[in-house]
Amino acid sequence: MQVKKLLSELTERFERAGLDEARADARVLVAFGINKTPVFLRINPDFEVEADDLAKIQSFADRRLKHEPVSKITQTRGFWRLDFKVTPDVLDPRPDSETLIEEALKIFRDKSASLKILDLGTGSGCLAQALLCEYFKATAVGLDSSGKALAVAAENAAANGLKDRFSTVLADWNDDGWENGLGKFDLIVANPPYIAEKERETLAPEVVDYDPAQALFAGEDGLDAYRKIAPALPRLLKKDGVFITEFGKGQEEDVRRIVCSAGLRFGTFGVDLGKITRCLSAFYAEI
Repeated sequence: MQVKKLLSELTERFERAGLDEARADARVLVAFGINKTPVFLRINPDFEVEADDLAKIQSFADRRLKHEPVSKITQTRGFWRLDFKVTPDVLDPRPDSETLIEEALKIFRDKSASLKILDLGTGSGCLAQALLCEYFKATAVGLDSSGKALAVAAENAAANGLKDRFSTVLADWNDDGWENGLGKFDLIVANPPYIAEKERETLAPEVVDYDPAQALFAGEDGLDAYRKIAPALPRLLKKDGVFITEFGKGQEEDVRRIVCSAGLRFGTFGVDLGKITRCLSAFYAEI
């Protein structure tokens, strides 16, 4: 079957199923199935897809029709200037989280700074490794409660040429003394779970069925992770160290209150491309 006919058929199937990015999804899955780029498809619409590849692509389409995200099917998601392997064990990196990288770049303007970075709930490692890509003398520790997630993060670090500057720690901020032995950091970033349990039924199946629940939900009001993390920040930050964290829509004042109650000084809010207040920065001044 020619690429153009296959794309047309898959797009129609996806549109009938109500998928928002039907044409784009079809293009990515076809390109992935024949081990080519989406650009190749545009240039070669008459390319003949072999039977074995066609069967693979149809199986990918069946998975997408069950609302499995394209990134989980291809096991790849672009974030910042890097590509990351994603599996069912890690949160799918999203463009909104790039706001944290932008805020860090505003605060730490010297890209040759030897920053020591901690990424809380590192998942795929996308935040820490995007920062290492910008700060070429920095080192980062990715902390997560999931050993499987840490294995993915380590694999991503190796693939992105960052394994010598990225290390992992298995720890759970729900445990007492989880921060002991980690040392002190210039910058701590976090994209913790922040969805309230009551919102579970409102989430798209692409999220609730395919992202790990422990990376999504944080108690009745979605703020439990911040309550666990905040008290440890003064023990983890160097003097004038910075904490930057993501949160959900409308949570900014609650998160600011929790962070500042732990002894940090509020810096700024960061706004994502959708004009939603998405993250905050806070500073620690030792007394």
